[in-house]
Amino acid sequence: MPRPHDSPDGDTDRGQAYTLEGFIGAMVVLMAVLFALQSVVITPTTGGQADRTAQLQIQQEVQDSLIVSSQDGNLSEIVRNWHDDGGFEDAGQPPAPNEDTKTYSVDRFANESVLGAILKERFSENGWTYNVELYAEDGEKRTLVYQGSPPSSSLTASYTVTLYDNQTVTSDSSDDKLHETSSNERMIPHKYDGETPLYNVVEVRVIVW
Repeated sequence: MPRPHDSPDGDTDRGQAYTLEGFIGAMVVLMAVLFALQSVVITPTTGGQADRTAQLQIQQEVQDSLIVSSQDGNLSEIVRNWHDDGGFEDAGQPPAPNEDTKTYSVDRFANESVLGAILKERFSENGWTYNVELYAEDGEKRTLVYQGSPPSSSLTASYTVTLYDNQTVTSDSSDDKLHETSSNERMIPHKYDGETPLYNVVEVRVIVW
């Protein structure tokens, strides 16, 4: 006499249970795969937005550094800090590419200017690299700090400084009025000679990467 669990009906029930378990297992695996695929799509987009936010914050900090250093006139002073035989006062580093005047080291620029001190504390000491450049109207680019060629991902901020004829050169070797300096001495050309009290307008640009 056959036992109850060996009956054909028992085998059928057991087969249905195995089929149901297999179906549920397949659904669990499928859901896991779909979840993983969704995670792959979402993660890069979220990270990109975070990177962009961080970049904007850094750029704003560079801009704030320029604004703070301009408030007491120090930004203008460093632009006018050239000595009487050409070149910027106490600049001892090699010139930037395609230029012929020496640049400042990070430490020297920090000693010479408020901007340099802020940039050193906030960026250099935290692993960032930067260049500081001057762009005067009708003048060649002048580099104050050069640490290399910036990549395409670098961040830039700038501030415009207006120079006037009656302002003086701020180096120890000269206290001449700007318009009284000789042409071979000037690091910033006399753009508005005889037209207005303006001497020139200079963009101070900081590039960080």
